[in-house]
Amino acid sequence: MALRLGRAFRTSVAPMIDVTDPYFLRLLRLISPFGNHRLWTEMVHANAFSRGRIHLDPKKLSQHIPLHELQSDFASGIVVQIGASHPEDAYAAVSELANLGVRHVNLNCGCPSRNVQMGSFGAVLMKSPEHTADIVRAMSEAASQDGRESLTVSVKCRIGIDEDESPEFLRRFLTTVSSRGRASRGSDIEFILHTRRAWLNGLSPEQNRTIPQLNYARAYEMIKEYPQTSFIVNGGLDTVEAVEEHLSAADGVMIGRKIRENPWFLSQLDEHIYGVPADQLPDPIGVLSEYANFVDKVHEAHGTRYSVLARPLFGFFHGRKGRVLRRHLAHAVAQIKPLGKGVVDQRHDVKFSELLQDALAKSEMEYAQSTLDEEDVKVAQTG
Repeated sequence: MALRLGRAFRTSVAPMIDVTDPYFLRLLRLISPFGNHRLWTEMVHANAFSRGRIHLDPKKLSQHIPLHELQSDFASGIVVQIGASHPEDAYAAVSELANLGVRHVNLNCGCPSRNVQMGSFGAVLMKSPEHTADIVRAMSEAASQDGRESLTVSVKCRIGIDEDESPEFLRRFLTTVSSRGRASRGSDIEFILHTRRAWLNGLSPEQNRTIPQLNYARAYEMIKEYPQTSFIVNGGLDTVEAVEEHLSAADGVMIGRKIRENPWFLSQLDEHIYGVPADQLPDPIGVLSEYANFVDKVHEAHGTRYSVLARPLFGFFHGRKGRVLRRHLAHAVAQIKPLGKGVVDQRHDVKFSELLQDALAKSEMEYAQSTLDEEDVKVAQTG
């Protein structure tokens, strides 16, 4: 395995559209405050910086980039993923992200969605290794300008595209990008290998995450062939045992849907992978309280819709208890009417923390009552 410069984050939370926004990342940091895991943002198009000038709009920027984390000692654990089809846009995006304090920028070469393909970025870039290398080199040049040795660049890709899952296809991509994409003064390029190929036609992005067969063997074949390159393995990891197994051979692992469905899986990793004592793991009620206070500040500063700020909590509890809380919280935030179709709520006097406390109280009462009803049924059946 390659020796990575700086802190070696062994576990990462995958970038997921409509999931890993700054608010979800904040919740994950509260669940796991130990700095063990890299947290990845949703993909942001490079055009948002080069043409949209998003970095000059704090309100819009805060919806995509976790600025609160960049101002903390965890800045090195935040990865901003960009989508880019032109080197000039990629260079501009990385330059502006560096100015914001971002330490790691990733190029998306794995998303198979039709809209992304039409923009000539994402997984389709794997068909043009030389062009991809030009984009990555532009990113590396921006990352290394003015002595920014602390800013690193990586590429997240698939092991194959459509019918071609051959080692030759992947080898050509890795060799071209790693050799041509590195700036003269920049660090080596890190690769995140999604161990499912991407079908650009016939499958939705969600289907692409489940239907193509996992091929860990191909990833480990590349790890052996490129001993000086850092590789993170992604795809299908949903148990502590699987994470442990893959960490024995790869530089790191990336976990996606498991965290979306159960963010508390990070707490399990903290205990079993990183050795955090069980009595030091955060308490769920304390996490909820801290998150609610954070949301109150965000809403006061930017007016971000409560429906957006509540979304990270929908996987917070599991089972029936989780379903009850989701229903009450969704109903509460639905009463807050947004202005137009944007992401900003009309100003009002009710804080999110108050809505959450009310939803918690109602869900606890309903859950307790349903449990009592079940006990009554059991007694009646056995009586």
